Amino acid sequence: MNNEKDLIKWEKSAKLDEKDMKILKILDKHARYSIAEISKKTGIQRDSVIYRIKKMEEKSVIRFYHAVLNPSALGYEIYADVNFVLHNLTPEKEEKLLDYLISHKNIVYVAKVTGKWDLVTYTIAKNLKEFDEILTEIRMRFSGIIKEYETASILQEYKYAQI
Repeated sequence: MNNEKDLIKWEKSAKLDEKDMKILKILDKHARYSIAEISKKTGIQRDSVIYRIKKMEEKSVIRFYHAVLNPSALGYEIYADVNFVLHNLTPEKEEKLLDYLISHKNIVYVAKVTGKWDLVTYTIAKNLKEFDEILTEIRMRFSGIIKEYETASILQEYKYAQI
């Protein structure tokens, strides 16, 4: 559907009304609901729901539909936030690092951020040994641009919402 390198695409603000917001709130928690279910829950006619969703997709308000997976149920004991401070960065080095992180099967989230950290990632691993191997590989491969990193294991998530 879209380039995964740009999950958040900065766009001109779309004009959304109360009905659009009702639809978005339902989709955020229940992306698999049928149009009929969304219509029933929001009180908005089916044809209008279809039209509004299509318009929000065209305006990039809705960019993806996805499942929120439970790493531990999939056999991953480790689910960790790994943050990086970068230095000596060039556009080419940054692109190589981002391409590597995005394509890595154990890295499930990558974001460029402001503040102390330059990059925030979420990494999954079957055990501590695998987690250490992943971090060691990243640090060795990109030692010229990784100045600092920090990890924090995620023990429990309490909220996952887009809006």
